[in-house]
Amino acid sequence: MRKLNLGCGFDKREGFVNADNFAECEPDIHIDIEQTPWSLADNSFDYILMKHVLEHVGADFKTFACVMRELYRVTAPGGIIEIHVPHFRHDTWWSDPTHVRAFTPLTFRMMSKKQNDEWIAKRANYTMLAHVMRVDFEITEALQVYEPQWWQKVQAGELSQDKLRAMADQQWGVVKELQVKLKAVKAA
Repeated sequence: MRKLNLGCGFDKREGFVNADNFAECEPDIHIDIEQTPWSLADNSFDYILMKHVLEHVGADFKTFACVMRELYRVTAPGGIIEIHVPHFRHDTWWSDPTHVRAFTPLTFRMMSKKQNDEWIAKRANYTMLAHVMRVDFEITEALQVYEPQWWQKVQAGELSQDKLRAMADQQWGVVKELQVKLKAVKAA
């Protein structure tokens, strides 16, 4: 399996091609994610990890779309992209002045051509990102990572998971990050 740790920083991983723009972390490949096209071959990775990277790139939509198109291009058919981003209702999102874009699971659903086509048929009011950006990703997994203090209350029986989910939809500081796995939908 060919694996890429894109935007690795100092979290370099064995068995991955570690790529970053920060030379001080000594990546295997020096890459500025916002400068496209990347010097990586089409369909070259079965698995891409982007851990706290995507929220830093593409302040303008055109650049963001180019980044997502490049991710799609270098991912093998059926390949997985694992993305971790801070939750937009958490201090870690707002505290870092280099964060330029927030995400929800809906953001990634908008990158599915199947979902876009369903919305088009219903005349739904969503941006058809898959068609606009010329990508096609299906969510295979989406997890909310809760702040430990809240999850401990669930484990102790002081709070139900349903109540925690409801709180996460309304309160700040309940969910720390979003972890999403996307599958690249394309012909082999």
